[in-house]
Amino acid sequence: MKTPKSAAMFAKVDEWEKSGQSLREFATAMGLSKGALSYWVRKKRKISRKTPSFVELSPLVKPKVSIEASSKHPIADAQAQLVFTFPGGMCIKVYG
Repeated sequence: MKTPKSAAMFAKVDEWEKSGQSLREFATAMGLSKGALSYWVRKKRKISRKTPSFVELSPLVKPKVSIEASSKHPIADAQAQLVFTFPGGMCIKVYG
Protein backbone atom coordinates (compact mmCIF):
# COMPACT_ATOMS: atom_id res chain seq x y z
CA MET A 1 0.00 0.00 0.00
CA LYS A 2 1.34 3.42 -0.90
CA THR A 3 1.68 6.03 1.79
CA PRO A 4 1.18 9.72 0.97
CA LYS A 5 4.96 10.21 1.12
CA SER A 6 5.72 7.31 -1.22
CA ALA A 7 3.03 8.48 -3.66
CA ALA A 8 4.59 11.97 -3.67
CA MET A 9 8.09 10.58 -4.15
CA PHE A 10 6.99 8.22 -6.92
CA ALA A 11 5.46 11.25 -8.65
CA LYS A 12 8.85 13.00 -8.37
CA VAL A 13 10.53 9.93 -9.85
CA ASP A 14 8.09 10.09 -12.78
CA GLU A 15 8.90 13.80 -13.21
CA TRP A 16 12.63 13.04 -13.19
CA GLU A 17 12.23 10.29 -15.82
CA LYS A 18 10.42 12.72 -18.13
CA SER A 19 12.74 15.67 -17.42
CA GLY A 20 15.82 14.47 -19.28
CA GLN A 21 17.98 15.80 -16.45
CA SER A 22 20.58 13.79 -14.61
CA LEU A 23 19.58 12.37 -11.25
CA ARG A 24 21.88 14.82 -9.47
CA GLU A 25 20.57 17.87 -11.36
CA PHE A 26 16.94 16.97 -10.75
CA ALA A 27 17.48 16.14 -7.07
CA THR A 28 19.27 19.45 -6.49
CA ALA A 29 16.49 21.38 -8.24
CA MET A 30 13.90 19.66 -6.03
CA GLY A 31 15.88 20.22 -2.83
CA LEU A 32 16.63 16.52 -2.36
CA SER A 33 19.89 14.68 -1.97
CA LYS A 34 20.99 12.47 -4.85
CA GLY A 35 20.94 9.49 -2.46
CA ALA A 36 17.33 10.11 -1.41
CA LEU A 37 16.10 10.34 -4.99
CA SER A 38 18.14 7.26 -5.94
CA TYR A 39 16.46 5.35 -3.09
CA TRP A 40 12.98 6.20 -4.40
CA VAL A 41 13.96 5.35 -7.99
CA ARG A 42 15.14 1.88 -6.87
CA LYS A 43 12.05 1.39 -4.70
CA LYS A 44 9.67 2.33 -7.53
CA ARG A 45 11.45 0.03 -9.98
CA LYS A 46 11.37 -2.84 -7.50
CA ILE A 47 7.63 -2.40 -6.91
CA SER A 48 6.87 -2.13 -10.62
CA ARG A 49 8.67 -5.46 -11.29
CA LYS A 50 6.52 -7.38 -8.85
CA THR A 51 4.01 -9.70 -10.43
CA PRO A 52 1.36 -11.85 -8.80
CA SER A 53 2.66 -15.15 -7.47
CA PHE A 54 -0.42 -17.04 -8.66
CA VAL A 55 -2.49 -16.42 -11.74
CA GLU A 56 -5.83 -18.16 -12.16
CA LEU A 57 -6.13 -20.02 -15.44
CA SER A 58 -9.43 -21.30 -16.70
CA PRO A 59 -10.47 -22.71 -20.07
CA LEU A 60 -12.80 -20.61 -22.19
CA VAL A 61 -15.12 -23.54 -22.89
CA LYS A 62 -15.68 -26.62 -20.77
CA PRO A 63 -15.13 -29.77 -22.81
CA LYS A 64 -18.02 -32.17 -23.30
CA VAL A 65 -17.01 -35.64 -22.15
CA SER A 66 -18.97 -38.57 -23.51
CA ILE A 67 -19.49 -41.78 -21.57
CA GLU A 68 -17.48 -43.68 -24.19
CA ALA A 69 -14.49 -41.37 -23.89
CA SER A 70 -14.48 -41.54 -20.10
CA SER A 71 -14.25 -45.33 -20.11
CA LYS A 72 -10.97 -45.27 -22.05
CA HIS A 73 -7.64 -44.03 -20.79
CA PRO A 74 -8.32 -40.31 -20.16
CA ILE A 75 -5.34 -39.02 -22.14
CA ALA A 76 -5.38 -41.46 -25.06
CA ASP A 77 -7.85 -39.55 -27.25
CA ALA A 78 -7.97 -36.20 -25.44
CA GLN A 79 -6.67 -32.91 -26.74
CA ALA A 80 -4.76 -30.66 -24.40
CA GLN A 81 -6.79 -27.74 -23.03
CA LEU A 82 -3.68 -25.69 -22.18
CA VAL A 83 -0.17 -26.05 -23.55
CA PHE A 84 2.79 -24.22 -22.01
CA THR A 85 6.02 -24.29 -24.01
CA PHE A 86 9.09 -22.86 -22.31
CA PRO A 87 12.24 -21.45 -23.95
CA GLY A 88 14.29 -24.47 -22.85
CA GLY A 89 11.99 -26.77 -24.85
CA MET A 90 10.01 -28.16 -21.91
CA CYS A 91 6.31 -28.52 -22.70
CA ILE A 92 3.51 -28.90 -20.16
CA LYS A 93 0.11 -30.04 -21.40
CA VAL A 94 -3.00 -29.74 -19.24
CA TYR A 95 -5.90 -32.02 -20.08
CA GLY A 96 -9.36 -31.22 -18.83
